[in-house]
Amino acid sequence: MEITAQILATLLGLFFLTAGWMKIIGTKHMVEEFDKFRFPHWLRVLTGCIEAVAAPMMLAIWWYPVIGALGSLIMCPVMVGAAWTNFAKRPPAFGWGTVVILALCSVPVLVYAPELVELARELLARFV
Repeated sequence: MEITAQILATLLGLFFLTAGWMKIIGTKHMVEEFDKFRFPHWLRVLTGCIEAVAAPMMLAIWWYPVIGALGSLIMCPVMVGAAWTNFAKRPPAFGWGTVVILALCSVPVLVYAPELVELARELLARFV
């Protein structure tokens, strides 16, 4: 199951790296999409930055599995927002596509859940 999580994280990391960069630099398509949905452009840039941070983390899953899983976990709420947007403002097929991507993002999170919990415990112990 780990190899499946690693392959998914790699493919999704490449996807989100591209999508994040397109949002950050404001490609015509991304600007038009956010205008069509009446979302502010600071949200486009913020979403792009989150994707640009999470994507390299996801790509690191081969060397640092917990970092890759953390990148996938960071993308899950972004994909929940994308799914809501697509179900609310587009035909359902677009919404289901984002739900599939959300489900794929959750695979590395579930596979490496014990390591993520341990990381959270270690961080809490340091700061609390």
